[in-house]
Amino acid sequence: MRLKEKVAIVTGSGSGIGRTIARQFVEEGASVVIAEQDEQSGRRVHDELQSAGGTAIFIRTDVSRRPDVELLVDETVRRFGRIDILVNNAAVLGENGHFLEISQAVWDHVVSVNQTAVFVCSQLAGRVMAKAGRGNIINISSINGIVPLPRCAAYVTAKSAVESLTRIAANDLAPYNIRVNTIAPGPIETRPPHLESPRPTDDTLLGRNGLPYEIAAAAVFLASDESSFITGERIAVDGGMLVNGYRIYGVERPE
Repeated sequence: MRLKEKVAIVTGSGSGIGRTIARQFVEEGASVVIAEQDEQSGRRVHDELQSAGGTAIFIRTDVSRRPDVELLVDETVRRFGRIDILVNNAAVLGENGHFLEISQAVWDHVVSVNQTAVFVCSQLAGRVMAKAGRGNIINISSINGIVPLPRCAAYVTAKSAVESLTRIAANDLAPYNIRVNTIAPGPIETRPPHLESPRPTDDTLLGRNGLPYEIAAAAVFLASDESSFITGERIAVDGGMLVNGYRIYGVERPE
């Protein structure tokens, strides 16, 4: 098991990608802290992981509130004695709207959850990791941080900022043997059951959408010693969407 005896916090792990990452981490031997705002979904995932023989605890957390994150970090250390891995997965899309129509309230909320929370969680967990002289932070951004999604200015701005934050954090935390990387998902179907066949699409080179376990596999790789010489990097798990020249240039695909 690649994460045996590791302690991992996964934010936004009550559903979708976060839930699958938590499950994969447990299967790889980690003890997982489910940091989720929705109590019902958080407890459901906790029960699933416990029933599967894993070690997990649920801590209700609104990552946009620093006191909640302080409690999350303190309680994790109290229960397990350390933090080895942090996955900043919690996110919100917010209202889609034209740039000229986005309200200040929507902007503040989306940036708070998607950007500021990544800083707060990384800083507080990073302090614990620094004392231990080791750690691993994985941020979940989006390919929309690179290729803007129209009518989603707050979301796109925040996800782009996460990638910049990843690089500066990797620099500042390297002396403490803390690695920081980003996974940028492409079109991922977060609702279908595990391993259900994804829908076909011409947007990706591989001709289909992705599934949560494919993001989780990248997270396991980055959290493990297999990626011990990787930091400050972005891994796009997008089926080749960003480099899809057929779509960009309107060239017909070969049969």
